[in-house]
Amino acid sequence: MHIKVIGQGPDLVMLHGWSMHSAVWHQLADNLSQQFTLHLVDLPGHGYSDWQDNGFELDTLVDNLAQQLPTSAYCLGWSLGGLVSIAFANKCPNRVKKLILLAATPRFVKADDWNNAMDASVFSAFADNLSENQQDTLQRFLLLQARGSAHSRDTIRQLSEQLAKETPAHPVALKFGLSVLINTDLRNEFSSLKCPLKLILGERDTLIPVAVSESLQQLKPNMDVTIISAAGHAPFISHTLECQTVIEQFLND
Repeated sequence: MHIKVIGQGPDLVMLHGWSMHSAVWHQLADNLSQQFTLHLVDLPGHGYSDWQDNGFELDTLVDNLAQQLPTSAYCLGWSLGGLVSIAFANKCPNRVKKLILLAATPRFVKADDWNNAMDASVFSAFADNLSENQQDTLQRFLLLQARGSAHSRDTIRQLSEQLAKETPAHPVALKFGLSVLINTDLRNEFSSLKCPLKLILGERDTLIPVAVSESLQQLKPNMDVTIISAAGHAPFISHTLECQTVIEQFLND
């Protein structure tokens, strides 16, 4: 698994979302690297990381990360990367000093007891369309991530530029990544986490409804929550400095 290390200071692991790669953090990473040593992970089949069978089986993925990451670090996961970070913090509790979930949740799709989430059919439609036209499917997902943001056009442009900088994600990796989003429920693991938690949500996120914060605070009453005004699913792009400030304040507290 490819992990780029930059910066200086305490270790901070950053895990990207579905279909992207670690370069998506470009501006935020440049800013945070002044205070932290960043470990920018390319998830299996994304960026410079090769795809191998069972690459997105969470236990296997966590074990592979544990072999390469520092023995103790802060962790930040965006979207799909948030699920991976929860799984890592649950299985390796002594390895994660603090955890930040950025536009992420332990369950991405609705259930009878989990209403503040997406319909599974949305992700299933992306999965069905992947085999027919991967590029069109990825572009539609970019639009969904930027929808609602006060800076949606600029967010789409930046996401598209970063996506184009590396070889497209492996088709099988994309398929299994969507399967993780559809089928994974880590609410029990989330509620049992011992490390300090921070949740950062975009006020206008159409993938992670901001109302999910209430449900998550029922699971973790002491969790700290920040809502980025007028932001969509990628607030670290549309509101970089605000995200940076919130992250630094939480980690330095």
